[in-house]
Amino acid sequence: MIEIKKEAVFKLGNCEVNPSDNSLNFSDPNREGIELTKVSVQPKFIELLSYLARQYPRVVPRDELIDKIWEGNVYVGTKALTNAIWHLRKHLNPLLEGEQAIETVRKMGYRLLISPEFDESDLVDEPDLYQQEQAKVQLLTTLNRRLLTVGLISFTLFCLFSLFHLYQDSIRYTPTERHNLTLAAGAELYPAVSPDGRWLVYGSRGKNKRNSLYLKDLLQPTETPKRLTSTKTSEYRAVWRPDGGALYYPSEHIDERKCYLTVLNLDSNEAAKLGACYSDSAAIDISPDGRTLVYIWNEGDGNHSGIYQLDLINEGAEPVRLSSDENWSSRDRDMVFSPDGQWLAIARRFGSISEDIFIRDYQTGEERRLTFGLEDIRGLSWHQDNERLIFSTENSGVRNGYIVGIDDKVIHPLKVEGMSYPRSIPFSNELVYSNYEQSYQVASFALEQSIPTATFPLLQVEYNYRNPDYSDVAKRIVYVSNETGFNEIWSSDPDGDSRVQHTDLKRRVAYPSWSHDGTKVAFLAPDDKNEGNKIHVLDIKTTNISILATPYLDHNRPSWGWNDEMVLARTKDGITEFYLDNRLPKIISPIDMRLGKMIGEDKLVFTQVGKRGLWMMSLSTPDNTTELISGKEFTERYNWVATDKGIYFRESHTRYQLIKFWRFNTQLITPILKIPPSSIPRSGSMAYIPGNNSLLITLSENYKRDVIKLKHKLLQ
Repeated sequence: MIEIKKEAVFKLGNCEVNPSDNSLNFSDPNREGIELTKVSVQPKFIELLSYLARQYPRVVPRDELIDKIWEGNVYVGTKALTNAIWHLRKHLNPLLEGEQAIETVRKMGYRLLISPEFDESDLVDEPDLYQQEQAKVQLLTTLNRRLLTVGLISFTLFCLFSLFHLYQDSIRYTPTERHNLTLAAGAELYPAVSPDGRWLVYGSRGKNKRNSLYLKDLLQPTETPKRLTSTKTSEYRAVWRPDGGALYYPSEHIDERKCYLTVLNLDSNEAAKLGACYSDSAAIDISPDGRTLVYIWNEGDGNHSGIYQLDLINEGAEPVRLSSDENWSSRDRDMVFSPDGQWLAIARRFGSISEDIFIRDYQTGEERRLTFGLEDIRGLSWHQDNERLIFSTENSGVRNGYIVGIDDKVIHPLKVEGMSYPRSIPFSNELVYSNYEQSYQVASFALEQSIPTATFPLLQVEYNYRNPDYSDVAKRIVYVSNETGFNEIWSSDPDGDSRVQHTDLKRRVAYPSWSHDGTKVAFLAPDDKNEGNKIHVLDIKTTNISILATPYLDHNRPSWGWNDEMVLARTKDGITEFYLDNRLPKIISPIDMRLGKMIGEDKLVFTQVGKRGLWMMSLSTPDNTTELISGKEFTERYNWVATDKGIYFRESHTRYQLIKFWRFNTQLITPILKIPPSSIPRSGSMAYIPGNNSLLITLSENYKRDVIKLKHKLLQ
């Protein structure tokens, strides 16, 4: 039987088909000597046309074409065959004056309608029967080998896929396990487990309100923890030397009013001073090789606090500042070494209400930002894989744990409410943390009652609300609430009814302050870059919110000028006026004011940073300040309010707090309410309601703080 070579060149009328270069070459019979018109087509198109020509005039089934041209790939071949026929018809139909060059035979296949002309040299004899059978055997052998290979690959992939899913399921269904490590009556904070996993060190506050370090044997959990430090000093936060033989910590010496970096040898119980420090709760960590100590300090040279490193190997080495001393818009508050020592994770504060995480290459100093728009970060720790960071943050008054990858920067919630200051257990996928839960509420206290009375919550709710201010013109209380999951501005009538939500910024807002005419509320909220805060002004009637013009990144609590044309707040340059007409702000005084209130057209009453007492100045002569209440009598920062008759303020003692009243006319101070310690938080605020002669205060409730060991699926 005669066969035709696959690569044979052949003619279809005036078209020469050349499989070697995949071309159709057209000539004009009426114009001899004219160069051929060459059309290049896809190789599969030529292969299809050549097969139809070799089978001429037979009708070739579609399945046969798919099998021969596309190697039996039905999914690809079906569409490709139809496409190829269409393109070939487009080029060949003109040879038949518009008639179909390739006929579609319904339910059968395709047939070429132009008789092909082959060269005799391309004709070959068909192999004999033996050769055909040999070819079939070879084909079947090749096919079996392919099937075996595909089967082995498929089985291997199936096993790997199954093992992967079994591993993922083991992680997915790993239950979150919490185990209390401490049960003492106190506030246990900053836990850290020794490198061998046996010992737990933590800080705890005693009845005398002083902090001490305690050591607990985790192999004997029923034994009473051992106090490591003296009752004459105060310590709260420690880090283990990598060999587990010593602890480093900041220690406040009460009698000296000084803080010392200290190392305690656990074998000899001998403590040695290494240098000055900031406070007993200042962040501290040690490099994995034990050569370098890093800690938060303020050396008093005009810079704000930052990260310093101390060489522990070279005796007499001086601390070296790592934090920038030029960027006053931020400050570093916490840091921790990665297990391999390459990275230093840093919690960096922007202004007063924003904080984010950076990692710094310890050798090059290059930094990378991991998070954007967090609030208060409450502890950092590296996972043992050096690729993830575990951290706690307080969002809208609620603390929780999270984990973030340093490469993808994706944050995953651990959903462990109350998590504070997490610390990975060395060589383990578990961690310890301090369980910290605190609630805030606005309470009302009626003054000058014939029957002794107590504070009453404004609202009987489960969410947090705080920082009240009252307008006697609007007859409404404005406050911050996390009812929606975010701190937003709300208001109510004096009885807590008729509540209205005024903002929906879905980010932290703070410290609302009524204008004197009761039409506007000034408050703080983060800027668009989450690298500071801006003073926002809410128009109660229109609900419009404007941002006051400012070159500053950080502003302290705002309050209104007497005529409501400007807002007062502290900046890094001092007491500053910000204007509603978008003029640039004006610096009134370099005084570092905490909170100020206008009590007259020209009189500002205020507290200061680093200076006790309540002070007063005239805005027309700001250089002259008067101590209204002496620092011996007045130590409060924010929890005070001015009325027509005097000043109500908080006074804190070791075992209780007092609310006192100072009268303008007699300058006498009268205690009016005694409440438990820590009832009114340091960052709270007070307001006065003249109509019913009552005070509004922010109250906080601290729940027991224990050290918890955590096993979690996201830590695996």
